[in-house]
Amino acid sequence: MASKYLSYTDLTGEVAFAVIMVIIINGYVALSDLNTGFLYIVRVNLVACVGWGIIDGLIYAVSRSIARNSIRNKLLALKSSANLKEGSIENAKKSLDDTFLADFDEKGKEAIAKEITTHVPNASLSNSRLMTKEEVMGWLSIIGVYMLTGFLLALPFLVLQNKLLAWLASNLCGTTWLFWYGVQLGKFAGRNRWLIGFVMGLTGIIFLVISYIVWT
Repeated sequence: MASKYLSYTDLTGEVAFAVIMVIIINGYVALSDLNTGFLYIVRVNLVACVGWGIIDGLIYAVSRSIARNSIRNKLLALKSSANLKEGSIENAKKSLDDTFLADFDEKGKEAIAKEITTHVPNASLSNSRLMTKEEVMGWLSIIGVYMLTGFLLALPFLVLQNKLLAWLASNLCGTTWLFWYGVQLGKFAGRNRWLIGFVMGLTGIIFLVISYIVWT
């Protein structure tokens, strides 16, 4: 469901945030008191993931709603200016600023703006809504992503008998994910993906070291 309502970028980013959060939680819960029960550690992970998933999902849904309504308002403004026939081409050129068309030269923007003003009167406006089904489902998908990530990283505490070993296994999986996330980031940014992957993995290790020093 998550891949249906979240873009690839949103999905991988949310998992990365969840991984970092679980690494910090494990440092506090698993290391601050080595007598804490394993099931307690798993419950804390899942509850924290649900709580942060609700918050992060809400932020996602609201930001998407703002972006969607902003596009609608731009189209509404373009339709109004097209009816007035005054400054319509200039307004159409300004509407390109937040898109990939912003990198076109002035001649290209002028040509596109003329086409927009020609066809914009026939464009249909979507209904003004606070939140759509897709945005709500994206919100719920993020909660699910956080819960699944928290559960998977908590599994070592359910199958290993040594708590310190479980902590290392859990966070090794998390650090590996951060490394992969960095590789993807570098790939899409056209940079050295292995270097960025190493930096992201190192970030996870730094969190591990800090949590170990602080809570033991």
